[in-house]
Amino acid sequence: MKNTGTAFWLHAALLTVFIGASSAPSPLYEFYAREWGLGSAAVTVIFAVYAVAVLLTLLVVGSLANHFGTRPVLLGAVALQIGAMMTFAFAPGPEVLLAARALQGVATGAAMGAAGAALLAFEGPKRRGRGSLVNSAASPIGLSIGALGSASVVRFLPEPTKTVYFFLAALLLVLGAALLRLPSAGQVAPGWLRSLMPEARIPGSARKTMASTMPVAAATWALAGFYLSLGPALAHAITRDNSVLVGGLALFALFVPGALAILVVRRRSDRTTLLTGVISLITGISLTVLAVQLGSAPLYFAGTVVAGVGFGSGYFGAMRMTLPLCGPHERVGMLSSIYLICYLGFSVPAVAAGLLVAVAGMKGTTLIYGAALVLAAIPALLRTLRKNPAHRPTLAAGSPAAS
Repeated sequence: MKNTGTAFWLHAALLTVFIGASSAPSPLYEFYAREWGLGSAAVTVIFAVYAVAVLLTLLVVGSLANHFGTRPVLLGAVALQIGAMMTFAFAPGPEVLLAARALQGVATGAAMGAAGAALLAFEGPKRRGRGSLVNSAASPIGLSIGALGSASVVRFLPEPTKTVYFFLAALLLVLGAALLRLPSAGQVAPGWLRSLMPEARIPGSARKTMASTMPVAAATWALAGFYLSLGPALAHAITRDNSVLVGGLALFALFVPGALAILVVRRRSDRTTLLTGVISLITGISLTVLAVQLGSAPLYFAGTVVAGVGFGSGYFGAMRMTLPLCGPHERVGMLSSIYLICYLGFSVPAVAAGLLVAVAGMKGTTLIYGAALVLAAIPALLRTLRKNPAHRPTLAAGSPAAS
């Protein structure tokens, strides 16, 4: 197939932009809260509406690319995302903001499975594992660029609640036009109407592995959900600096180390990668919780960086161990199932944290939330340590890491 290299990187860019757009509103939540008198619970609900919309879309249209190919699904997702950006830009109140987040969730849910499947299809036989790598790295890279980029726009450019969305809409237009000139992954097949029935498709060959890896992936995304919804407010409180850049830097400190960790561990064994993620996650969360209790900004950012390493390597380890276990016709359904699990972790705990702030305060909520994530990660740590404890990890020939 011609232009597969270009098609691969275009789909990588599309996936990164879609995920980056999802974090762009985060630095603006406090602005919206002041403007419309919203509490922490309302802010987390607005945040979580996106995740719920992603989940429902993944369940309903997650396999649509198996019947029409990836390009039509992605073009539809681009159109919806541009509509969401315009709705954000002109939202007069929280109700329209909720609608914008829901529309953005539908667009992102449609795009994630299709773009991820296209990455696996266009990675090429000589670059085996590159699709899994980019599928994993796109999340922390997109989230960090979206958060810090949005914070910078808010701080330095006029019309902060409009400019960032206009920029993202223009970028999506360019990528959508480029998509028209490149090949589509997948084949046209009948049965698309039947595929709209909600169903999580996990191949039998992957179920045992997913049972041990997905709790870790869900925990990493629960951490991301907390930072994206309440992270900027927590950073402002602990640093006593209300600059929007401080909130953006807190998100950047979590997600950039996550992306770098993926690049570092990508040639390690699956077990070592997952073990690195779990240990870093537990250590980083513990340091961050301690920093909040002590009121130490340096320790808070240091703990966030370590937790970011856990986010990236833990999520990548889980993805790399599961994605190669599915066949070409199972890719979209498999990715949809993984994203479904991750986005449940992403949304439900964050809403619970928003409700808890009113009762326990930010400091108490951070302590309870952090303790819950550490407890969730400990069983995975024990299982990983018990598995071949004397074995020194090596790269197996032909493993996904050998890319």
